[in-house]
Amino acid sequence: MRGRVIKRGAAGFADAARVYNQRYDGVLPQAVARPLDARDVASAVRFLVDAGTRLRVRSGGHSFAGYSTLSDGVVLDLSQLRHVDFDRRTRTATIGPGAQLIDVYAALNAHGVTIPAGSCPSVGLGGHALGGGMGLAGRAFGLTCDNVISARVVTADGSLRKVDRHSDPDLLWGLRGGGGGNFGVVTQMTVRVHPIPSAVSWFVVDWPWSSAGAALDAWLHWAPHVDPRLTSVFHLESAPRVRVAGQYMGPASDLGGLLAPLQAAPGAGISSGAQDYFGLMVRWAGCLGQPLQSCHTTGTRPGGTLSRASFRAKSDYLEKPLRSAGRSVLINAIAARSGHPGSGAILFDSYGGAINHVDPNATAFVHRGDICCIQYLSYNGGDSWLDQTHSAMRPYVSGGAYQNYIDPDLRDWRDAYYGRNYSRLVALQRRVDPHHYFDFPQAIGHP
Repeated sequence: MRGRVIKRGAAGFADAARVYNQRYDGVLPQAVARPLDARDVASAVRFLVDAGTRLRVRSGGHSFAGYSTLSDGVVLDLSQLRHVDFDRRTRTATIGPGAQLIDVYAALNAHGVTIPAGSCPSVGLGGHALGGGMGLAGRAFGLTCDNVISARVVTADGSLRKVDRHSDPDLLWGLRGGGGGNFGVVTQMTVRVHPIPSAVSWFVVDWPWSSAGAALDAWLHWAPHVDPRLTSVFHLESAPRVRVAGQYMGPASDLGGLLAPLQAAPGAGISSGAQDYFGLMVRWAGCLGQPLQSCHTTGTRPGGTLSRASFRAKSDYLEKPLRSAGRSVLINAIAARSGHPGSGAILFDSYGGAINHVDPNATAFVHRGDICCIQYLSYNGGDSWLDQTHSAMRPYVSGGAYQNYIDPDLRDWRDAYYGRNYSRLVALQRRVDPHHYFDFPQAIGHP
């Protein structure tokens, strides 16, 4: 292959082997291979399969469980496959899996269009889209995977396959939410784009901690049903702090009426404003007012200034608003985390709108009847807090979990991530990767 292969011990290996989560800094492959294009990917896969060498695929390196690296095998780093090409005639974009989200937004913004995806700027599109792809345009435009209309995939036999609704609709179905690292190596995706609205706006609602329970209750009853052009995230943080942040595909003048139900919780303070769409993406990325090159994680692009993190995470789904007892579990958990080393957060991503208009069987992403996803996060320690909080919520949640918040300690992960779609995913895996070369502890078909 023409791209660089960086072996363990060579200059630059430490930086090349590093993933986003610092918990996995000690997990070191034999080499990191950086293909330049799909032909390089096919050559690498053929070589490694013939050699019997284990392989992990990495688009951005953000796997919560560290599944984009491994010990003793080879990491196929797709960071050089980062093209973003817009086709005005078909209203689609063809994007490499290693393109970081902030760069995708920037490139498409020049054409007045965008795709729905996440807010973490250095996440690679590949893994993000394959596992679903929730973001703050989700209720308006759907998940990233809902907008994928075709892909190019290198399978374990070294062949480069075109995958679309005509050539292999079953594999396209699996790639739309079946999770990163399964079936083969995606070398590009063609994604439906959406015109950027003429007016977009942002908002933040803060409450005193004493209103946390009432604020969460108001949000859970409001967020899944409000105008689908509005998507929001509810935060409980160990400062302690309670707030909602979100965006609206419309003018800021509409927000007073849209946000009124949240003021039922005492002490609500609202900040809002109009902003151009790309500026909004930069705001959520945490680098407002900085040059674009700084809006990348240190070491992933020249000029990147955003730091890596050390964290663990878990997730749940809610089918209906929490009862008072369930809300109390979460509020008490955050209160207990305050004052201890490290930090904790519980985030709620609002579903409904375009996300829930898709049938659970239409893509591999099964979580279509839920009102929100809960993400539990513990930074720089607090493992027991995270486990205890997640365990205490068992009576109040659906049993589902978001495959992009992949959890290495989740026992019933097959049903939690994929539900009734899992058996079809296994059949697909056996057809396209019969020797199960693309494997990791929570891979489709893993024993």
